[in-house]
Amino acid sequence: MYNFGVDNGVMYQILTPGKWHEFLYATLLLAICFAICMVGSQLVSRAGTILFWLLLMATFSIPISALLMPSFDKHGIVYTGFSFQTLKGNLLPHFTKGAAGSLLPTKEKFNDLFGIFFPATAGIFAGAGMSSELRKPSKSIPKGTIWGLLLTFVCYSLVIISLGATVPRKSLHLDVSIIQTISGCQVLILLGELATSLFSVIVGIVGAAYVLEAISKDRILPGLTIFSEKPITSLLLSWLLTQLCLFSDVNQIATFITMAFLMTFIIMNLACFLLEISSAPNFRPSFNYFDRYTAFTGGILSVAAMFVVDGISAVGIICFLLLLFLFIHYTCPPKTWGDVSQNLIYHQVRKYLLLLKQDNVKYWRPQILLLVDNPRSSWTLIKFCNNLKKGGLYILGHVITVKKANTFQKKYNELTMQKTAWVKVRDYLKIKAFVHIGLGPTLQWGVRNVFLGSGLGGMKPNITVLGLIETGGSMPSMDKNLFDLPDNLPTDECGNEDKITVCQWVQLIEDLSLMESNIAVAKGFYELEIPQENCPANPKKFIDLYPIQMSAKISNGKTSSLTTNFDTYTLILQLGAILNTVPAWQETHTLRCIVFVENEYEKIDEFKRVTNLLNVLRIEAEICVLVLSQFKFYNTIVKGDTIAINQINKLLSGSVWWKDLCEARKRCDISGRRFSFTDKKYTIKKDLRNANTVAALQRFGVSLTMSSNMPTDAAKMAAGKNFDELSATDSDNYNNEEAYSDSESDLMVQSLSSSVGSNTANRSVNSIINKFRDPKRLFPKLTPVFSSEAIPETRVVEDASGDEPSLIPVSEQPNGLVPPPNRKIKPQLSPCQSNESLVQDLKMLSFNNIPRKAQLLILNDLMTQMSGNNHRTNLVFSTLPLPLLRTHEDMKASQEYVDDLNLWLDGLPPTLLINSQSMTVTTAL
Repeated sequence: MYNFGVDNGVMYQILTPGKWHEFLYATLLLAICFAICMVGSQLVSRAGTILFWLLLMATFSIPISALLMPSFDKHGIVYTGFSFQTLKGNLLPHFTKGAAGSLLPTKEKFNDLFGIFFPATAGIFAGAGMSSELRKPSKSIPKGTIWGLLLTFVCYSLVIISLGATVPRKSLHLDVSIIQTISGCQVLILLGELATSLFSVIVGIVGAAYVLEAISKDRILPGLTIFSEKPITSLLLSWLLTQLCLFSDVNQIATFITMAFLMTFIIMNLACFLLEISSAPNFRPSFNYFDRYTAFTGGILSVAAMFVVDGISAVGIICFLLLLFLFIHYTCPPKTWGDVSQNLIYHQVRKYLLLLKQDNVKYWRPQILLLVDNPRSSWTLIKFCNNLKKGGLYILGHVITVKKANTFQKKYNELTMQKTAWVKVRDYLKIKAFVHIGLGPTLQWGVRNVFLGSGLGGMKPNITVLGLIETGGSMPSMDKNLFDLPDNLPTDECGNEDKITVCQWVQLIEDLSLMESNIAVAKGFYELEIPQENCPANPKKFIDLYPIQMSAKISNGKTSSLTTNFDTYTLILQLGAILNTVPAWQETHTLRCIVFVENEYEKIDEFKRVTNLLNVLRIEAEICVLVLSQFKFYNTIVKGDTIAINQINKLLSGSVWWKDLCEARKRCDISGRRFSFTDKKYTIKKDLRNANTVAALQRFGVSLTMSSNMPTDAAKMAAGKNFDELSATDSDNYNNEEAYSDSESDLMVQSLSSSVGSNTANRSVNSIINKFRDPKRLFPKLTPVFSSEAIPETRVVEDASGDEPSLIPVSEQPNGLVPPPNRKIKPQLSPCQSNESLVQDLKMLSFNNIPRKAQLLILNDLMTQMSGNNHRTNLVFSTLPLPLLRTHEDMKASQEYVDDLNLWLDGLPPTLLINSQSMTVTTAL
């Protein structure tokens, strides 16, 4: 309107002034620019070239006019020509208000001028916005940007110096078109103004449209697919947004435009900086002067510039930027062109994995390796282990066997396919787990490879979970628990492996024990109800913990050794407490610790010991102490009651021990006496205790026995005990129950004798001894697995370091009796015994010295009455008795071991049997 207004147009008076008239003129010019954009990039490029030269001529005409134009003073506008006095007057800043073109009611500030002036330099990114139309963008964009910056700086510097040295401050304040007023060729200045305006509009529309089209093609933001299907729609949207800007004054939106450009600069510099510090090998910028410091400096300066323009707007823009990052991160699917965050994560993970040392007991957490054959049969178990891991490592392990008929190459292709399928299953379940597929000539070798190859650095699985092999019976309905199991799984297309045999399964347990892994055997988890968050149960269900103590006694003929498996006891408590910290489980379940004793008078002491232990470990749980004499199976087997004699006769129908015991009791009843028998025990010398690991005890052939209560001989939670003196009782180890001398071996294992009654008087002592020393009959058929030896009370070691146990069991046994060195110990029941001694032995029969199967029957009776399927118990944790090494070589022994476990867990809710070989709890935090 300054040049063509009807009232005061400098050149022609043809355009009617007014707000809506000016809006109409701007709309027509915008339509012309949009028409040029619609034709295509070639016309835009040609138009840009023409407009560039017009703008360049207009710019250079300003310093030339300053040199040639004489000084004048018209209508209050003073032009002095080049003058040092004028330059000196304009050199320092002097902000005022009410300048021509200013809309601010207050005094102008540097921030306001910077926000208006900055967009004039932002055209250097025009080439980057049209990179898809360039033949060699990697070379053209850097070169064009550098030359554009240099030319812009030179031109703007010439204009600023020319005006500052020729026009006084007051004239600059009064005339917004001062450049045209003092120019010797006003038409050229007008053409330059039109050129820069039209070119900025064209580049802005085209650049924004191309960026929007690229975003929609890459599907970075949802709901923008229409712009990739029809590119013209992106141009229309850019035109529409520009048209809306015409309703506002240009100076008002200049700050917003400045913020948008600065945000773009921040992202560009940040991306380059992250690529550089992540040391991506394929990031090789061709610009020789680029490095991480220039990128970082550019980003920092851009952030500083945002706060210079407007601090409040800068905070809002940064918050919007962070929200945009999060939105893209969670809604954008993975892209083929990669994600710089993955490279950064890799770089950091590698560095910190090297720094991660051996697990400290202070920070122990479950790191689970779950061995799975088919996800359909282990669906609930997979989800359960994800809850149990407590932020630790979780690995889904699967084995593919390579048979002789197949080559490794064929199986490797199958491995790749199965790994992809298992990863999809993991993603469907939304669990935080790794997938590890192993190959092996047999299942056993495959499992060994998976276990030894799982994890990296300090992140190694410390608990191996596998399902208990089913020996028969139909599986209950799983509809209520597998509501989220889809009809089709990616693994359905994978080949099925051969069904595992009993001997193979037993060998897996033996191997994992030798490799010093904590072992967890899961039974019945298809019935487990996984709680959902924000769905509290009323009343709450129970997580029952049965920390049954296992112990073993070993002897070399002169000395005896006592060890306890305190680790398994505490790991059961630890896992129960960890599971109950998961919000969904905490809302719906209560921990319940259940222990048992043989005699009523032991109940109070046992309750105190368990309470003290839980208090030291800071575990909240209900405590139940049961007495075995309250249960019918115990009374029938141990006390000779007939309340469940028919059931016991059926369950122990093949047991020679039970047959002989019944016969002894029958003979004793005929003679009018009650009959019982037991094994002679030898007390253990405290100073001769040795620490033995589970694997070592198994190598020696020592049977492991379970205890019916916590140890009474324990460390009193008091000072005065030397840690070195106590360290012989290792928490990895077991108490050996009983020992017989054997001239053929230094290591003696005591078992039960079962010879009794007058009709056995013709049997020789040697035949009875040989009968029970036959490994095929002794292990595992007759050997007890549980013992009523109390687990140790605990003592807190206040000055224990992080890698030492701060909670230790302490035994305070008196000096024990040691049998004569060269004397063979006879079985306690033999034809040489008198009726009185036999009666006395039968009276001393206890839970400790009955065979494994009988012990498990008693435990089943106890646990089904407390935690059976008809009760509120949803999950059970208990102790896993390990088989002896080489049990898998005997099919009958393996089958008996598995049958006994299934017999024990029959009628119970989902159960996890645990065996530990490492300390997992501490009080030193």
